[in-house]
Amino acid sequence: MAPLASAQVAVTAEFQADEAPPHRLVDMCGLTFQPERVTGLDVDGLPPAVQLLVAARTGLVAPGHLARLRERGEVDHVTVPVDRSHLAQVLRFAWTGRSETGVGFTEQEFLDDLPLAQSRLGCSWFTTFDADADSEPLVVMCGDSAEDFCYAYTRQRVVGDVHWLPVGPDTADFSLELYTELMRLLYDLAVPPVSARPVLLSSLTLDEDQLQEVRDRLLATPWGRMAASGSPGRLDVCVCAPADLPGRRRLHLLDKAHVGDTLHEPFLGTDQARNVAIPLPSEAAGVQPDSCRWQVDVLDPKAVLPARWALNDVITADGTSWGVRSSTSGISIDSHGRIFTVTGTSLAQLLVQVRLRLPTARQVFRTLLSGAGVTLEESDKGRYTRRMIELWGDFAALAADLKEGPAANLLSGWVSAGKEPGRVYQDRKYLTLADVRTMTGGSEESARQLLDGYLQRSIATRGLLLTCGQCVGTAFYRLEDIGAHFRCQRCRQHNPIVRSAWKGQELEPQWYYGLDEVAYQGLRSNIQVPILALAEPAHSFQHMPEAVVRRDGYPDLEVDLWAIVDGRIVIGEAKVSDRLEPTKREEARRCAALKGLIDDLSADEFVMATTGPAWDRRTETLVNEKIASAAKVTWLTNLR
Repeated sequence: MAPLASAQVAVTAEFQADEAPPHRLVDMCGLTFQPERVTGLDVDGLPPAVQLLVAARTGLVAPGHLARLRERGEVDHVTVPVDRSHLAQVLRFAWTGRSETGVGFTEQEFLDDLPLAQSRLGCSWFTTFDADADSEPLVVMCGDSAEDFCYAYTRQRVVGDVHWLPVGPDTADFSLELYTELMRLLYDLAVPPVSARPVLLSSLTLDEDQLQEVRDRLLATPWGRMAASGSPGRLDVCVCAPADLPGRRRLHLLDKAHVGDTLHEPFLGTDQARNVAIPLPSEAAGVQPDSCRWQVDVLDPKAVLPARWALNDVITADGTSWGVRSSTSGISIDSHGRIFTVTGTSLAQLLVQVRLRLPTARQVFRTLLSGAGVTLEESDKGRYTRRMIELWGDFAALAADLKEGPAANLLSGWVSAGKEPGRVYQDRKYLTLADVRTMTGGSEESARQLLDGYLQRSIATRGLLLTCGQCVGTAFYRLEDIGAHFRCQRCRQHNPIVRSAWKGQELEPQWYYGLDEVAYQGLRSNIQVPILALAEPAHSFQHMPEAVVRRDGYPDLEVDLWAIVDGRIVIGEAKVSDRLEPTKREEARRCAALKGLIDDLSADEFVMATTGPAWDRRTETLVNEKIASAAKVTWLTNLR
C-alpha cells in the first residue's frame, strides 16, 4: 500500500471478495452514501477470461455487501443477462468504458450505477493536456495469465490506454470476435486522420513468436486488412517488450468539485509557513470519522519531484513524514496520516497536520545517494556555475545568453585568446563600447543596452586602463577603486589620473569593460556545455551544478549534468571532446562508475553531450554496453 511503502516497511493485505476491506482502504458500506440501485452484468455464460475482462470495468457487488446496504434501506439490485449475441457490445464496453446507444446495458443511465462507478463517488478520471497525445502508442497486453491481466489492469489505471487481450484455450471458441472487435477498436482510435498512434503488442508470458502470431491474426481481420492497405490510413502494429513500453502517467482520479482549485501557500525559503489545509471530499462522507480517508496531492508545476520513497523524510518541514510521500502526482498526503489518535475523536482531530518542504535539486540528489553511502561535493566548475546562475538571475537566463547570438558572441569574445578587438592585460581582455558593438554585430544602442544589463547585475565591470608613472605597469582599475588617484597594483605607488596615465591619443580616458572573474573562469572551464545540454524547454526543471561523487574505496567521480526534468532524474557527461577518457580501459572504468551512480540514483536518463559533430565510435559502444540497460541514453552533439 503506497502511503506506507519504503525500504523498511512494506504494508500488504489480503482479503476475500465478500468481507470488509482491510485497514486503510475505504469500505463503501462505511459511507453515508446509500445507492438506490446497484447494476451489474450477468456474464456467467461467457468464458472466465471474458467475465474477468468485464468485471475489471464494471466491478462486482458481493452478497454480504449487498446485505449490509439493504440493512440501511431499500436497494434495488439489477442484473442484465448477457449472452454471446451481445459479445461485441460487451467487449467494446469492457475495453473502453464508453456508453453506446441502442443497447440497454450500455446506456449511460445503467452504467452510472455499476459498482465501480459508485466507488468513484464524486470523482472522475482526468488527463493533463498534451499536444502529443494523438501520437502516443496504444498498448495491448496479450495472454490469459494472472500476470498479464494484473499488469494491464494496473497500467490502465496508472498510465491509461491499455487493452487486455486474453489469448489461450479458454477463449478459443470466441477468438474471432475477440480479435475482430479489438482490431475495430484500435482502427477507430489510431488510424489517421483521427490520429497516428502506433499499436504495441506486449506480454509478460508470451514469447515473441506467439506475439507475432497474435499480430498476424489481428491484421487478418477485416479491420486489420483495411489498416494494412493504407486506406484511409496505415496502422502500425508492432511487438514490444514490457520493459520498452512507455510509462508516462497522464491519468488522474480527482474529486470533480476540487478540480482547478488553486490554494496559495506562503513559504519561508523552501519550507511551508503553515500546515497544509486538508480539503474534504465533495460527496463522500464516512459514517464514522475514520470510515473515509483520501489522498491530497500538493504540486508545484515548476518543481515536480521524482517519485522516490527515499525523499519522504525531506519533503516535510516539521519531521512528520508519516503518511506523506513523493509520488507521480506530486507530494501525496494521507488525510488520516497521524501516527497516534484517540478513539472517538472528531474528523477534524484525525486529519493530518503537516508542513511541507519543496527540496532543492541538491537536497534531492544528496538524499537519494546517502542511502548508498555516497557523498556529494561541489566541484570547482560547480562553484563557477552556481555563481554565474546567481549573477544572471536564473538558469534559463544564463542558458539563453550562452546560446548563439549577440550575448554569446560577447561572452566568448571576452575569454578568447585573440587580441582583436579589445586590449589584453595580465591575461584578461578589456573591451570598449565600440569593441562590444563589433563583437555583437548590432547597433551601438543594442550594445549599450547589453552592457548596461551586465553592469547592473555585476556580470561586467566598468573601469580604466591606467599606467603607473613609476614602474610603467598597466592594469585595469575598477571604477569603484579609483578617485583622484589610483594605486598601482604592482608597486603600490599612488599616481594621479592625468593625461600620462592612459594610453592613446584621446584627451579623456576611455571606458573599458571587464568580465566578472568567476564568469571568466567558468567560461574558460567550458561550463557552457552542460548548461546548453540542459537548456531544452521543460514544464518543471531543477538543476544542480557539477559535483564530485565520493564513495569509500573508489576514485572520485566528477559528473557534469545533474537535473530533475518533469520529475525525471537526469544525469550525464558534457565534453568539448568526442571521448570520455583517452584510453579504452579508462573509459570502460568510468562507464562502470557511472552505471553504479545511475543505479544508486535510480536515474531515468543519461545524457552524453559534446560540442563536437559526433561522439567517437568506441565511446558510443562502451556507453551502450554498460549504461543503456540501466537508463535511457540521449546523445547530443554540436552544442553551441
